[in-house]
Amino acid sequence: MINISLRQLEYFAAAAQHGGAARAAAALSVSQPSISKAIADLEALWGEALFVRRHARGLELTAAGQMRHREAHALLERARALEGPRTGEEAGLLRVGCLSTLAPRHLPAMLVRMRERHPQVEVEVHEGDTEALLQMLERGALDAALLYDMGLARPVRLEAVTAFVPYALLPAGHALAARTSLPVTALAQEPFILIDLPHSREYFLSLFRQAGAAPRIAHATPSIEMVRSLVANGLGVSLLTTRPVRDWSYDGKRLACRRLRGPLAAQSVVMAYPERLGAHNPRAPLFARVVRECFTRQRDAMTAPDAP
Repeated sequence: MINISLRQLEYFAAAAQHGGAARAAAALSVSQPSISKAIADLEALWGEALFVRRHARGLELTAAGQMRHREAHALLERARALEGPRTGEEAGLLRVGCLSTLAPRHLPAMLVRMRERHPQVEVEVHEGDTEALLQMLERGALDAALLYDMGLARPVRLEAVTAFVPYALLPAGHALAARTSLPVTALAQEPFILIDLPHSREYFLSLFRQAGAAPRIAHATPSIEMVRSLVANGLGVSLLTTRPVRDWSYDGKRLACRRLRGPLAAQSVVMAYPERLGAHNPRAPLFARVVRECFTRQRDAMTAPDAP
């Protein structure tokens, strides 16, 4: 007989995710003693302490707890995949495109989760700029693409999955970095580093036009990491929407990210699909669901009390 239940593992994983039994109980809508008992039962079964109890700081995984959490998480993911009936839609090729500025930050975690949830789906990945991805969708070379909605009138179907707000990117020691927020016009007085990708370029320039200003473009590059490194080295300032987890450039220098003041609409991130008849891949909705879940997890992590 198996002495571990999925419910025990679910309670354990929730306590690890939320950093405490009370928060885990609230998230799962169960009682706190249920969470505590599940953890105690697993610790007794395994003969290992899973958490260190820190006063006023909740629960922190031990080294053994981290290993058990990874194992429990993988098992729970497979169990969730088994909840529904298996169909032929879960096997086969899915061709996915991703905007080059979004891909390094977000796509790897999505691919891992997709492999865990739908191991029979073979995902073929293509990176590119917005125009290249749209052209591939139009000619049927992609089944879906993750990109920003630039308001383009193209024969593709768009489905919003999340939204990001543009921000100012500054060298860490820059005078403007002393402010908590600033208007776009403040950046017009500085050398500007432009992300030089089709449609992305026009979007960021439009933010200056809306503010009645024009940037002094010092450098233009299609690489988001090159933008970040140029800014970090004091060669200018920039505007971006995609934000990595850490405010460090590729060459190890500090960056400062600041909110923009003014009526700036959030930039919608969308899944784009071919619109032509017969182009629908039944595996595309499986990937879209994974995309939404990953963005939700990232948003929750960034809003946690100890988030960077």
